[in-house]
Amino acid sequence: MNNSKVNIETAQKLLKVVSRTGIVEVLLNLENGPKKFSQLMFDTQLNPGILDRHLKALLNVGLVEKDSENYVLTKTGKIVLDKLAELVAAYESVFLNCKK
Repeated sequence: MNNSKVNIETAQKLLKVVSRTGIVEVLLNLENGPKKFSQLMFDTQLNPGILDRHLKALLNVGLVEKDSENYVLTKTGKIVLDKLAELVAAYESVFLNCKK
């Protein structure tokens, strides 16, 4: 991919959200299916205030949506989670090979 095609503002906004401690755990938890707030709180062990802020940020960037009572990973959220896994795998592969 040509780096000039990266929208820096969008990249910064997305990375700012995804880099928060606990966000990846929320996304991975929602990958298993829709969850109520209380289920996410129990599964992620995040306190209610932090989980609420995380979910609002994820809703704001379109990675999560909320129906009447459940939070759901959006199609965009699934794609971002897949790309994040690819990025981590590539980083680990290069980083671990450089340390040898």
